[in-house]
Amino acid sequence: MDRFTTFNLIFFPALAGALALAAWGGWKRGWLLSLAGLLGGVLLFWGGLLAALGAYFTAWQQIPDPPEEAFSDGASLLFVLLVGWLPGLVLSGAAFAVARLIRARRNAAGRA
Repeated sequence: MDRFTTFNLIFFPALAGALALAAWGGWKRGWLLSLAGLLGGVLLFWGGLLAALGAYFTAWQQIPDPPEEAFSDGASLLFVLLVGWLPGLVLSGAAFAVARLIRARRNAAGRA
């Protein structure tokens, strides 16, 4: 299996789960479950990105005659570890906000 397929098989299910969890949190009433859903979405995205990137480099290093770049110093993994939560926060926050907006509009339409 090539490295891109390995990355995609791990990252995209984590992305879908993160978006679904954040949207679920945005749909919930109150703030405790809502924030738990948002935080869970961010952590799921972040963990999925870390796992996918680790699998990507592992698959790249196992090909016959891998290039030197395959054995990097781990700076990309360290970068994802430190700031990988930021794109997760943006994407999960967007799913959370859209779910909140839809829920608010449905409630407003129900009252009118």
